[in-house]
Amino acid sequence: MSDNKDKVAGRKKALKEFLIGAAIAAAGGIATSISYNSARPGDTYTVYTGIIALGVVYAVIGLWHLAFPLGLRGKNKPEAKAAEPAVVEKDEEDVVKDAE
Repeated sequence: MSDNKDKVAGRKKALKEFLIGAAIAAAGGIATSISYNSARPGDTYTVYTGIIALGVVYAVIGLWHLAFPLGLRGKNKPEAKAAEPAVVEKDEEDVVKDAE
C-alpha cells in the first residue's frame, strides 16, 4: 500500500517538474518571439536558446519521472548484491589430512 502512495507522490512531483519546464521553455519562446517581432527589417534580434533548452531539459526530466515514479528498480525490487567472497573454512579432518 505504501508503494502506491510513493507512486502518487512521485507522479505529482514529476507533473510539477514537467509543467515548470514547459512554462520556462514557453517563456523563452515568447521572449524570442517578442524580440523578433520588435526588430525592424535588417536589425538583430535575440533568440533565448539557453532558457528554451533549460525548460526542455527540465520538462523531459519531469516526463521521465512520470513514466518511472519509483525509478527503474522500484521500491520492491531487491538491490543487486555483491558476490559473496569465496572463503572456505577448513574442517578438522582436512587439517589432519594435511598434517600427514
